[in-house]
Amino acid sequence: MLARLEDGSIVTLEKDCCCTDHDGPHWLHSDRLFRQLNLQLIGPNNLQTQAFAIEEQARLSRKLSIMKAKRITELLQ
Repeated sequence: MLARLEDGSIVTLEKDCCCTDHDGPHWLHSDRLFRQLNLQLIGPNNLQTQAFAIEEQARLSRKLSIMKAKRITELLQ
């Protein structure tokens, strides 16, 4: 996974854990897992939609906080 930093440089985000089930930083792996779990909350009623929105807001807030701490402005494929 590549990322653009605040200074415009592009860096490779290295693996930062000992997990054997994913590549790249653990926080990005966790983000993908939480996204998948949140998608399961979507359903036909308003409460399910509201639960999805609340959990997605929390997930994205964590992700943005980590990205800001690491001075990442954009994740690149």
